[in-house]
Amino acid sequence: MEPKGLDMGDYQERYQDYDIEVAVEQVLTGVKAHFRVLRSGAVVIDWRLVRIDSLWPTEHAAAEAAFRAGRETIDAGIAP
Repeated sequence: MEPKGLDMGDYQERYQDYDIEVAVEQVLTGVKAHFRVLRSGAVVIDWRLVRIDSLWPTEHAAAEAAFRAGRETIDAGIAP
């Protein structure tokens, strides 16, 4: 997991032949995390919300949950 850009909460990771981007936001009700999957710069899977179930999630834990969801989506063969 590497920071992406200047905004806090934006991360990226290379997985197999794909790039996974993650955005984490603090909201009044807790933390939200989204991921998307790119291949050669083209969006394969657009932003998807990841449910964060832990009571007091940290930004890092939320980002890890989103990366895990992205990797599982790629492994499931959903990405072409």
